[in-house]
Amino acid sequence: MQLNPLLTIAIPTYNRSNRLDLALSVLVPQVLGHPDVEILISDNSSPDDTFDIVQRYLDPAHPNIRYQRHSENIGSDANFISCYDNASGKYFWLCGDDDIIIEGALDRLIRHLHAEDYDLIFAHPYSFHNDHIEEYRGDLFNRRYHTITDARQFAMTVNIMFTFISGIIVNKERLDASPHEPFANFINTNLVQLSWVLPLLRTHRRSLVLWQRVVAGRGGHASGYSFGEVFGKAFSIVTKRLLPDQPHLVRGLMNVTLRTWFPGIIYELRRQGNQNCHMEDAPGILRRYYGNNFRYWLFAYPIFRLPLPLARIWVRATAILNKLLQFLAHPGFWRKEIRSA
Repeated sequence: MQLNPLLTIAIPTYNRSNRLDLALSVLVPQVLGHPDVEILISDNSSPDDTFDIVQRYLDPAHPNIRYQRHSENIGSDANFISCYDNASGKYFWLCGDDDIIIEGALDRLIRHLHAEDYDLIFAHPYSFHNDHIEEYRGDLFNRRYHTITDARQFAMTVNIMFTFISGIIVNKERLDASPHEPFANFINTNLVQLSWVLPLLRTHRRSLVLWQRVVAGRGGHASGYSFGEVFGKAFSIVTKRLLPDQPHLVRGLMNVTLRTWFPGIIYELRRQGNQNCHMEDAPGILRRYYGNNFRYWLFAYPIFRLPLPLARIWVRATAILNKLLQFLAHPGFWRKEIRSA
């Protein structure tokens, strides 16, 4: 392995050896063709057979695969930080142990990283439940990639997906050379990853959107947290704290998230019967942090209150409205120039 690899793909894991095994079975063959890419697996003291699974992939002939195991479970946020601190690459990609970097994706990404210097890369995901190959969905407009130099445009393009760890690649070399708040200050927010993403947005120069799907994210798996506390309270507070002098970026993030993401996710969580996330306090918390924004009352609030059949209609109506607003705001966004390979 190179002393200073181009990219570190870090996989924090805990007690999900079967999911990790699938992710590694797809990723490792891709990485072996790239000596300037390393895989770092950070095991949070899993009680299952994670250690045995990982050993199958470790090979002295391929030292670009590293494994670290904590002596005790230090929590997910602290494990994320440990991944960052122990990454050697210029770029840092934190990936969930149940998400899959699909076949051929790494080749395309590395070509971009060699060709240009970026602050952030958004690896556009798609959701799957059983088979990531059969359930693959490409970009609706057949776009491939898009270089963005305007921070607000990038923020509005990515919006809530900044919180999806497997979808964001950061320029660690540049962030390490710049002043930023200690990551440990954001432990227990469930959004510690924003502490190394948003500082780069704050000093943004150039970023990349990979529209051609790169990551298969396992759908319906997130659980164990309060939806309102994380995406109502924490997302609002952490974003404003990390972008203190960029109110236009905060507004862009919040406005697009309110009108494009909240309606669908609130409906899905209601439809699932509150099985994955704690939703009981969500209406009150979201109203407290977003109630002064008319978009909350137009796009999110009705989904909490309407009967499910009507809420579904409202979600579909808002999706159509959002497509229209997006087209009117960026009429050149669908030009063929950004569809080139």
